[in-house]
Amino acid sequence: MRIASIMAAALSVAFLSGCVAPGKYNWGNYDGSLYGYYKDPTRLEMHVAEMENIIGASEQTHTKVAPGIHAEYGYFLMQSGKSSLAVAQFEKEKTNWPESTQLMSSMIRLAQAQSNKPLAAKDQ
Repeated sequence: MRIASIMAAALSVAFLSGCVAPGKYNWGNYDGSLYGYYKDPTRLEMHVAEMENIIGASEQTHTKVAPGIHAEYGYFLMQSGKSSLAVAQFEKEKTNWPESTQLMSSMIRLAQAQSNKPLAAKDQ
């Protein structure tokens, strides 16, 4: 009975430690940056710069970018009229996180449609 309790406790600790693997994804200061942006929307450029830093640091250290960061960064690129760069970020999100394929495919189509519009239509 005592051995079963010890084994159950050991398995619980092993399981829980596997769930909290540090360094599995690179979040950088995403949460602080997002919070700052939500509190003060004029901090958009700072938030976008933080996402650029996270992506750049992940590429240098060969760690996986946390889920959603490529997608959000691509969305802000698309909003600023950089559709081809946005498509590249959506593709990376789709590659890294296959469960996002349907949404990212829709975002890619939207960005491509936006890039095909004349400049006058984009401003309206």
